[in-house]
Amino acid sequence: MLQAIRSTVGSWVVKILFVLLILSFGVWGIGDMFRGGGLSNTVAEVGPVEVGRGELDQEFRRQMERLRPLFGGALTAEQARQFGLVDQSVNSIVQRTLFDLAARDAGVAVNDAVVRHRIGEEPAFRNAQGKFDPNQFQTVLRSNNLTESMYVNALRQEIARTLVAGAVASGAKPPQPLVEALYRQRGERRVAELVTIPNAAVGDVGEPSADQVKSFYDDHGVRFTAPEYRGLTVARLSVDDVAKDMTLTDEQLRAYYEEHIANYQTPERRTVKMVLVDDEAKAKAIAEAAKTAGLDEAAKQAGTDVVPLEDVARNELPDADLSAAAFTQPEGVVGAPVKSALGWHVLQITKIQPGSSRSFEQVRDEVLARARRDKGFDLIYEVSNRIDDALAAGTALEELAAKQGMALTKVPAVDATGKAPDGTAPALPDLPKLVQTAFGLSSGQTSGLTEGANSAFFVVRVDGITAPALRPLDEVRAQVVDAWKAEEREKRAGERAQKVAEALKAGSAAGAQKVAEEAGGSFAMSAPFTRDARSVEGLTPELIRKLFDAKPEEVVTGAGADSQIVARLKEVIPADPKAPDAPLAAVEENVARGIEADLIAQFTQALQAEYPVTINRDAIAQMYAPTN
Repeated sequence: MLQAIRSTVGSWVVKILFVLLILSFGVWGIGDMFRGGGLSNTVAEVGPVEVGRGELDQEFRRQMERLRPLFGGALTAEQARQFGLVDQSVNSIVQRTLFDLAARDAGVAVNDAVVRHRIGEEPAFRNAQGKFDPNQFQTVLRSNNLTESMYVNALRQEIARTLVAGAVASGAKPPQPLVEALYRQRGERRVAELVTIPNAAVGDVGEPSADQVKSFYDDHGVRFTAPEYRGLTVARLSVDDVAKDMTLTDEQLRAYYEEHIANYQTPERRTVKMVLVDDEAKAKAIAEAAKTAGLDEAAKQAGTDVVPLEDVARNELPDADLSAAAFTQPEGVVGAPVKSALGWHVLQITKIQPGSSRSFEQVRDEVLARARRDKGFDLIYEVSNRIDDALAAGTALEELAAKQGMALTKVPAVDATGKAPDGTAPALPDLPKLVQTAFGLSSGQTSGLTEGANSAFFVVRVDGITAPALRPLDEVRAQVVDAWKAEEREKRAGERAQKVAEALKAGSAAGAQKVAEEAGGSFAMSAPFTRDARSVEGLTPELIRKLFDAKPEEVVTGAGADSQIVARLKEVIPADPKAPDAPLAAVEENVARGIEADLIAQFTQALQAEYPVTINRDAIAQMYAPTN
């Protein structure tokens, strides 16, 4: 069963499920779709399940958080609504609920062993050594306001949804003619002659007149507009702030030391040679032969291999009996065979690195720092609850900061990228997340308590908003002149490129290289490229598209970052799907994913017939009306 789960969970199905069914829904955002009652203000009904306003608003805000980085942190709720995130959030919840219902009614049950396995594989719960750490597990859950039972139930639902999706879409196989046709289309390569004329090759373009400067400024005002700035007040609270004055007795410190004794000990480590066989008699024969011939030779004579285990600790061996033997056997001696759940082992210890331990007195200061920080982690969540309550009661941020020992910082002005008007960035931790939060607020509004890095928290208030404004011409005149010159050079370089293109189209007696030199440009022959190439030197995606629409010897033109490009198609190299080395597998997999996605979509439509979906558009519109 576990292997089935692994193969399903690790496949494309999870990606499709997350995209189509639980879009933007991470490990911490799984809701309980079967809670009884729910909110009275229902925004959707999916079969017997009612979706409340609160659940939709949670999903909508998660969608906003996912997209905010794409907008430089400046995505507002009103903009998100206009971009269709409300509908997307509704669809996400509906699709997720449909699969929950399908899993429930199909009797899909996920047992505890599967859940434990998935939790153990979650990277967020692993320590620095890459192993599952129960303390890390609890810390992550606490930081996301989850109990263990909440997370386990949510994970169980997620696995069930994944199994349903896998059952629906497994086994899809694309037809071979389609795969081959797509391979020919995607694998075709082309070669082109390239003439590149740098914009700078046109030289001095002179100075613009006053009228030209004014006209350029008027026509390109967006280039010379200052961004929106916001004045902020920020209150921060970190674990160190909470823990720095904490007093702990020697008794408490000694108890902490004993509880975490492994942090102050270096375990004994051994290097072991091991032979593993499945028969006791064979193991005894190898052990006896090793007394005279050595373990390597004895293993070779028995037709097996020696497995080296380098610098292992007792708890790193997979079996208690094996560990006991390996860590009691003298160095250099080949011991008697040892039976474990894996078979029969013959061991030889080749190196012993003794363990060590630091006493409480030696590490008292280190214990104090760690104990304070650990207790600070526990206490900070209590403090955060008090802060949330105070914010809900309308306590002023300055008063709140003073009462709770929060560091208060004033930021006169900052834009959505975290820059002040002079181009510097305020010296604040978690600045990107802080600015992202601030730009989702209106003027005078205070955020809720928000967790940043390292379990530090912040609250931000928007003290004022300076709207984007066109800078005065006198202030940006030098920038306007530079921009006018750059545009003029680009225009004149484009005129040269057109003359080159006309010469090549007319079949100039001079070769492309000669024509390039006369125009002040350079000539190159491209490497073969495909239609989806992105890194062909000298070719933009637009030019690549044009060249794949062209016939041999046709000429196309386009603009690069700082140059004008003329390209003449010289060669078309077909892709042969029958070639022995043709990599059809990737194309086949891609087509299979498309078919599987279609199956998932069709299954979702079928579920809607079984579990009717009703959307309360009026309630949703009221929730996200611009005036709200």
